[in-house]
Amino acid sequence: MTMDLSGFVPRTKVITIGTKEFTFSELSIGDLATFEAEMKQQREDVNEKRRQRLLGYDVKIEPEKLLELIDKPLTEEELEAEMETVAGMGSLAYFSLRKVHDGISREQAAMIVTMDSLEEITSFLFPDKAKKKPTTKKKP
Repeated sequence: MTMDLSGFVPRTKVITIGTKEFTFSELSIGDLATFEAEMKQQREDVNEKRRQRLLGYDVKIEPEKLLELIDKPLTEEELEAEMETVAGMGSLAYFSLRKVHDGISREQAAMIVTMDSLEEITSFLFPDKAKKKPTTKKKP
């Protein structure tokens, strides 16, 4: 039996960017879970490349111990830090915009978020967080 969610309407905010209006919807736990899963997969992909590279070297540490050092799970602090990066905000904007703007791509969502609109978008998506601008972060 499925639950009828037809009466559930997420909070939205229309933000004008350039000459066009975009409707942002509040993020759900599902959106954040998807974001977290993507970040974990990115971490796993990077770790797999490191594993393959390091196992090819003659190292003075046991391979199992070396892999144990590499295979650290993503922490809450790292996940929150990722949300504050430019790439992270682009992903979260996509999750928010796709609910109203059918067919919008991640690239389009990231392109419409400007430095001028970033603070307003961030304060809507994270009303309880301190307003911080995302930082550019190089991927390892």
